[in-house]
Amino acid sequence: MIVMKFGGTSVGSAEVIDKATDLIIQEKDRKVVVVSAMGGVTDRLVSMAKKVVDLPNALVEEECNRFHRDFLEFHRSAAEAVIRDGRVLGEVIARIAELSEELRVTLLGLGYLGDLSLKPLDYILSFGERLSVLIVAGALESKGVKAKALTGYEAGIITDSNFGCARPVYSKMKDSVKAALLPLLKAGVLPVVTGFVAADKNARITTMGRGGSDYSASLIGRFLGVDEVQIWTDVDGILSTDPKIVSSVQLIPKLSYIEAVDLAYFGAKVIHSKMIEPAMEADIPVRIKNTFNPKADGTLIVREQERIERIIKAVAIAKNIDIVNVRGMGMSETPNIAGRLFSLLGENNINIPMISGSSESNLSFVLKRGDVSRAVELLNESFVGNGVRSIEVLEDVCIITVVGVGMTGTKGIAARIFQTVADNDVNIIMIAQGSSEVNVSFVVNAEDGNKAVRALHKRFIEDEIRSG
Repeated sequence: MIVMKFGGTSVGSAEVIDKATDLIIQEKDRKVVVVSAMGGVTDRLVSMAKKVVDLPNALVEEECNRFHRDFLEFHRSAAEAVIRDGRVLGEVIARIAELSEELRVTLLGLGYLGDLSLKPLDYILSFGERLSVLIVAGALESKGVKAKALTGYEAGIITDSNFGCARPVYSKMKDSVKAALLPLLKAGVLPVVTGFVAADKNARITTMGRGGSDYSASLIGRFLGVDEVQIWTDVDGILSTDPKIVSSVQLIPKLSYIEAVDLAYFGAKVIHSKMIEPAMEADIPVRIKNTFNPKADGTLIVREQERIERIIKAVAIAKNIDIVNVRGMGMSETPNIAGRLFSLLGENNINIPMISGSSESNLSFVLKRGDVSRAVELLNESFVGNGVRSIEVLEDVCIITVVGVGMTGTKGIAARIFQTVADNDVNIIMIAQGSSEVNVSFVVNAEDGNKAVRALHKRFIEDEIRSG
């Protein structure tokens, strides 16, 4: 049994949905399909939700009606293009119309209230996936496959109530996924499940944040005990760096779970880091495949670490981040100040990708740019004047991460990395307090990021391949 997940680019249009459903049919193993919203739909929903809360009441209904017409027509046209069975098409279009009207009414109420919190935003964002599963399941049925569209909750994915970035509740999912999906599979019905979208124990819709569709696929795989989770996307697999920065990138045929986590966490966009954990817990291989080039081998992610001769497999870059410097001569004499500071940020769902070494009067860490203003506000309220003198933000930086099994066991590798960066006139602003077995991470100015990536990729991957 396998799980096949198709992202937004793999269900982005009627033509691509047709291709994806053919791939699903060609896979002879029993399977569960997980799909994202059609390409660009989630961004449209976010934009509309933010727009409508700021509109004057007199304009709310007109704008919601316009959005509803466009949204309904977009999905109805896709359904009409891929569903060739009249009965199935009629049922799907009726359901699309019903959900689109539900979305219109929700946006209308939101506009009049003028207050957008994470709970209603999750509900609004769910419509993208809830509509895409209808179209994909309908397309499969019109090709002779028994299929059933399900929300993540209907498929047994139960989360906490942390709207906007909900976490799965494993204790409740231990039996719920099997109870929801195994009867369908035994009856010869193919479940088509919304990625990203789930619900809490009270059946209130939640979303699982960035990378949520990958996460959904991995969770279903874990609790069904499948043989493989496949992530179908628009590239041949995980590459040695960003092809927009380096043209001579290399496909990485095999990675360990920990290498994949580090690459995804620090900038590789093919998969999200949090989806690896459920697969790793159940020792389930994850395979990255290209919807548009299905014959490509892709990248296989497994537990075994495979050390290659050149040591370094990839160079990742994480942009849109800032450094926060917390300063104060009394910090060293304030009990547990670092622990309390990081706890405060964690309680407010602010993730810290990287921490630098702290001194008696300084603590530095990296945050995603979208979290910085809220973090600074929280820290100012709780710590300035209480052991902390000031909080400063250093903008326009990026994290460079070099990944490969056995790096810490290779003498001089860190020195060679930093020397390569220095030789290309790039200044290192901050280095992680400690590196894992498979990565070295550091921060440079954003304007130097691409240059550092190109230099490292050439020195440790391109040149090593030529010399080997």
